[in-house]
Amino acid sequence: MWRMLDWKCGALYDSVLYLCDSGFSDNDDQQWSGIMKLLQFVDPQDGRHVGLVVGEEVLDLTQVGAGPRSVHEVYYGLGGNEKGFTTVVGELEAAAGGARRLNLQELLENRDGGKPCLDKPVSGPDERPHALRIWLAGVTHEDSAKLREIEAKQSTGDAVNVYDMKYRECAKGGRPELFSKNEPGAVVAHGQPVTRPVDTERLVPETELISVYGLNAAGQVERLGYTGGNDVTDNGIEATNPLNLPQAKNWADGCASIGPLLVTADEYDDGVVTVSCEVLRDGERVAFKEGETGQERLNMPDRLFHMERILFRRMPLLAGQLQVLYWGTPIVFGEADFPIGLLVGDVMRLSFSGGIGTLENPIVELPEVDQLRELE
Repeated sequence: MWRMLDWKCGALYDSVLYLCDSGFSDNDDQQWSGIMKLLQFVDPQDGRHVGLVVGEEVLDLTQVGAGPRSVHEVYYGLGGNEKGFTTVVGELEAAAGGARRLNLQELLENRDGGKPCLDKPVSGPDERPHALRIWLAGVTHEDSAKLREIEAKQSTGDAVNVYDMKYRECAKGGRPELFSKNEPGAVVAHGQPVTRPVDTERLVPETELISVYGLNAAGQVERLGYTGGNDVTDNGIEATNPLNLPQAKNWADGCASIGPLLVTADEYDDGVVTVSCEVLRDGERVAFKEGETGQERLNMPDRLFHMERILFRRMPLLAGQLQVLYWGTPIVFGEADFPIGLLVGDVMRLSFSGGIGTLENPIVELPEVDQLRELE
């Protein structure tokens, strides 16, 4: 059932958020086979397709009707922003009698570009990649705030209380930490590499739930679904000085990842979400943690809506845009348990309950470039 929340801090523009109630509470992913899950994949023959997960198979919705090639097109091109996102997906499924079916596990495991492989579960059109806006939150979970405070003090030798201050400020209804990774190549899909710059100090994964939004025909922001995210961060740079945050979060050709599956908002229980993060090096586990995120674990009044209110008040969503919001991580790898951080060749595996699945990405080196000789 859809319900509309009150705009508690004043409407600065003509848009409010429609939120979704769902009845799931058990975090055993065995039961999530029947809920509505979508993905995007790339076919080497003709590019991006959008698919609906049906059991262990993926129904190719691009072979149905007008042939939508993305979640963006389903929502904005086929009337999902008018009739409802899940309504349009249901219509496509009903008309998909002769559409091909792919094996879900093969899509998840394939790394061969000559075969269909997973893409990001949401994206902007190829000609307008910035139609997908990417924003992230930090210091939203207590463990994260405490550990970042400790690391900053160890790195500088000084008492740095900016993280504790931000955590307490947000808990009282203040402004959350929000930042962007909006370059088209910043965020990569399941199976694609995340890069490690040569000047990295200590790179770590950050396991984060993501909510996905669109703007419906009435000018209202809707939660369309949920997926998983990895906000890869150079904690060494950030710990040295919090003002290094933009550099600790952003670099070329893959500084975050998203996926693997998008679970529609009407079917996902975002109250408490169990997550875990594993790092493999030469096939051996070198780091592992698990924790809980979700609405009930956020440290602010109105939970997720507080971040949404702050974000969309200053950055209204425009027609034709999709938005993803990373929620911040409950899992932080400190120097004590992961001293040298991620290295080239490592593989990160981040798991999310509720049907989203496991997001996996290897680490590769970001090549150095020779572009500055004429400036010296």
